[in-house]
Parts: sequence; structure tokens; C-alpha cells
Amino acid sequence: MSDRPYPPEFTHELWASALSFTMTNAADAWASMLGQGVRFLMPPKVEALPRHEGRAAALADAERERLATGDLFYLDAAACDVAAAVELRQQSVEQLVPSAAGFLVWEKSPMYLRGGIPIRAASWGVAYDGGTWASWWSDTFAGVQLGQVPAAVLTVNGSLTYHEETHIRPQSWPSQLGDQGDPAYGMFRGLIGAWTAIDTGAVEEEQLPPLPRMRKVARRQLQLEAPPVRSFTPSATGGTTTSPQTIVRRTLAGMLLERPYPGELPAELAPWHCYVKDSGHCLLVVLDPVEVGYKPTAGGPARVEEACVPVPVKAVLGAGWRISDGGYVHAAVRYDPELGVVTDPEDDEF
Repeated sequence: MSDRPYPPEFTHELWASALSFTMTNAADAWASMLGQGVRFLMPPKVEALPRHEGRAAALADAERERLATGDLFYLDAAACDVAAAVELRQQSVEQLVPSAAGFLVWEKSPMYLRGGIPIRAASWGVAYDGGTWASWWSDTFAGVQLGQVPAAVLTVNGSLTYHEETHIRPQSWPSQLGDQGDPAYGMFRGLIGAWTAIDTGAVEEEQLPPLPRMRKVARRQLQLEAPPVRSFTPSATGGTTTSPQTIVRRTLAGMLLERPYPGELPAELAPWHCYVKDSGHCLLVVLDPVEVGYKPTAGGPARVEEACVPVPVKAVLGAGWRISDGGYVHAAVRYDPELGVVTDPEDDEF
């Protein structure tokens, strides 16, 4: 087996390499593999396409979209140990993922392929039916070093090699986790364990901005802004609950921009701050009932999370707020079943 050391800063390089592959070589490579009889998991509409080239291009486009829009995650070796040991709680995967789309790198591989090649990363996003589509990537450099992969593969695949994909249906749990003898158990345990460790606060986050060099690579070669890396280490407390930041990112995935609040916020509110593309500076809150049409919040934590909505900071401060026993921010802000949250335009901050 072979493991190269990957510091958290290298996450951007691995992400850029995988994204570049989907943009340049994936469609041709996968069409060739399909022609040789290699089977790929496909959404029904893609499988119905008449030619291998069309199917491969559709698969590459979908994977590129997941990588281009996802958050970046990194688990250091100690956090990988925590994720491997965390107790899994069977639930809907959509309520567990730390963001709607993401790319995660393990410093310590959760699984080794035949020949000792480590699984190094995983990517995911929303599937065609509202479920979750996840993919795993192996370490191309390690494969070359072990003599399992020709060096020329690095030119085509880049630092990572697309290994396997899966579709987790809506409101379901992976069946692969029910059998430790399943060949894919290690990959699923690694990914679901990482999500669970993040969700329960067993690991804690530090955001790392991209290095200047990677900013240039992302802008010039990928036509994207490189997102920060959400780097995780073991939590000092061991963790018991989902962090506000995870709930904000999961609830408002695809709607957020990284903008710090220009003023000061009470300490209890600061973790719930977010900048929403169309709404500006907001707080993610649970609405207290003020009129007919109020968005219900009864039920367990997942139901409460579904009822969270972004509300302009000034509107929350003006209406008054409280922190519930579960740690959520509650505010009595008007809610219309057709219009959504109704606030004074003067409360908007962009």
C-alpha cells in the first residue's frame, strides 16, 4: 500500500485535477470504456441515449456540475480516525450531507483497492430524483508508484482516477452499510462516517482560503472562483450536535456567498449569519407563529431544520429573538404561504 502525504492546502489541487478531467478527458475516456463493455451507473434518461458518446458526455457533464458547485472538505488523519469510529445513525442521507454538493479529501484513506491503491476523495450532489449521487476517486500517483497503473494515465486522469459511483434514493440509507463483507463497505463507511462526524460535531472546522496560485488556476483554467477548504480536525468536546454553520450550508446550499457581516452581532446569533445571493446579510431562523400561514416547526431536529429560513439581520433584531433549547434562533417575523418571509425593504443589507 502507498499513501502520499496530502496537506489540507492540496485539496484545491486535487479538486482542480478532478474537475479538469471532467472538462477535457472524461467524455472520451468513458465512451471508450463503455465501448469495451465497462458498465457505468446511469440515470434513466442518460441510459436511454442511443450512443456511448452521448451517455459518456452526459455523465461527465453531471460530474463536472457537482464538482464545480460543491463545497470542499478535508479530514486530517486524526479526523479520519474519528470518522471511522463514529456511531452511524440510520437516517435519510439528504438530512445528513453537510452540503448539497461537495468534494471531500481524506488524509488517511478509508479503503484500499486491490493492489493497495488508496481511495483518496469522494464527490456528491443531488441526483435526478432528489436523492444523492456519490462518486469515489482513487489516488493515481499511488497507483503509478505501486506499479499498478502506467505513468501515462496521469496525463489523462490527473492526480485522481474516477473509481465508482452510486445512487442513494431519496429518504433512504445505503444498503452497503449493512454488510461489512460488501466490497464497497469501506467506501460507504468512509463517506457516511465523515458526514456523520461533521453533523454531530465530532470534528471541528477551520476554513482555509485557496493559495494565490490556485486562485489563478481556477479562474484561468476552470473559469471558477476556488472556494475555501473546510478543513476538519477532532473536536475538543467530542461533539453531540450539528453546528449552526453546517445547518446554514446544508439548508441554503447554492444560495450563499462568502461575505462577513459588516457590523457586530450578539454571540448567540453570529454562528447563524449567512449572506444569501438575493437577500443579502441574513440570519437562519425558525419562525415563531404570528399569523395564519406560519411555517410549522413541530417534529424532530430534521423537521426543525426544514423550517429554518433566512431573514434579514435587521428584521430579526427588530422583531426580537430567542434561542431555543435546541440552539436554534427563533424570531416572530411575518410569513406568507405564497410570498414567504415578508420584511421591510429597509432591513435589507447588501
